[in-house]
Amino acid sequence: MKNKTIRILFCLLFLVFISGTMLAQNRISSPYSRFGIGSLFNNANTYNLSMGGTAYALRSPMHINVANPASYTAFDTTSFVFEGGLISNFSTLKTDFLSQKSNYTSLSNLLFGFPVTDWWRSSFGLVPFSNVGYKIVSNNITSIDSLYPEYPDSVFRLSYQDKYEGSGGINQVYWGNAFKLNKNLSIGINATFLFGSIEKISATEFPDSATYFNSRTSKTTYVHDFYFTYGIQYFKPLKHDLTFGAGAVFSKSSKIKATQDILSETYTIGSGDIIQPRDSIVFKNGGIKGDIIIPTNFGIGLSLKKSDIWLVATDYQWQNWNKFKSFNEKDSLKNSWRAAIGAQYVPQKAIFPRMFDRIEYRLGFHYSKTYLELQNNQLNEMGFSFGIGLPLRKSKSNINFSIEVGRQGTTADNLLQENYFKFSLSVSLSERWFIKSKYD
Repeated sequence: MKNKTIRILFCLLFLVFISGTMLAQNRISSPYSRFGIGSLFNNANTYNLSMGGTAYALRSPMHINVANPASYTAFDTTSFVFEGGLISNFSTLKTDFLSQKSNYTSLSNLLFGFPVTDWWRSSFGLVPFSNVGYKIVSNNITSIDSLYPEYPDSVFRLSYQDKYEGSGGINQVYWGNAFKLNKNLSIGINATFLFGSIEKISATEFPDSATYFNSRTSKTTYVHDFYFTYGIQYFKPLKHDLTFGAGAVFSKSSKIKATQDILSETYTIGSGDIIQPRDSIVFKNGGIKGDIIIPTNFGIGLSLKKSDIWLVATDYQWQNWNKFKSFNEKDSLKNSWRAAIGAQYVPQKAIFPRMFDRIEYRLGFHYSKTYLELQNNQLNEMGFSFGIGLPLRKSKSNINFSIEVGRQGTTADNLLQENYFKFSLSVSLSERWFIKSKYD
């Protein structure tokens, strides 16, 4: 009965996640998601996020570490692991003169892990890959020559608005496998199918002119292809109950298949701000096929752990975004890197600890140079995180909380700074499913 209840819970969470993911694609509000394929989603779960996002040299029998597929060999031989989480983001966008608040909440992942043989473990799940959501209006004034013969030397000033709007995102469903080469060394691979759509609209409107028609171009890109990530982990027991760990991940540059719809049209704006199309200039529905080049990604990590009492970890990631292209068009992207450090501590004051003695306390910090370069400034991001893991009574399962406070961008050179507060919650269930019943 217990296992049946858990299976039902899995199905319900899966349906909720599907709905939540589709809605979440339009909830992000960041002008920086206009570039590339949008704001990239960190594959780290709540457990890893609370430690600065460190993941490459971490493994746990109770948590599914998608960032390094080699970590799946940590699952024990009798348990089925489920992990589902949600994330809330509260941000303040500001310039030197203006500020705007936004927030959204969405389910962040749905992950499953299980043993196959003594040396083979597997995992599958659904995770966002990138999100796009922005709406930008720029007010402009230009000078034009006279349109009237009777005033040949006159110059008129014309006001207009440039509008940019984007929505959507890319999701990833993955199947990962990890293999033990020996008791200290594991390798793994995630086979990921990327899917989703991104719509970007650019428009020019003349609110005070009856002579010029408004115009806009809408591009919708549909992504549908496979992407692979390879991982390796090595762990070596040392003296005094210490364990040293090292991990690395690699994804080679990949051409992701995509199709694109393009519509360019002129229009007027009627009462109630209803757009009334006049002429379609270009219309191609599914007629354009192309590639999106997701560049090479490489990451390494180190960890040191003392029994089940404490651990520290550090990560470094680099990605060659200078090689990014979408339908043979480059963007203003630069190579990015990210460094992080994190730690966990469990008191365990007694031989038979109480629940509060088993609480896991975590903290972390990360700093990165993002792939965005605007006004000759490569934007940076930094954040501090803290979290706890609450064990469930008489179970290997737990509930995890994470809080991150950070900042992206700058207000220098008329740019935008985003201050954010992220809250993450996940439930990790580890149930013994692979045990044969014995009868006397």
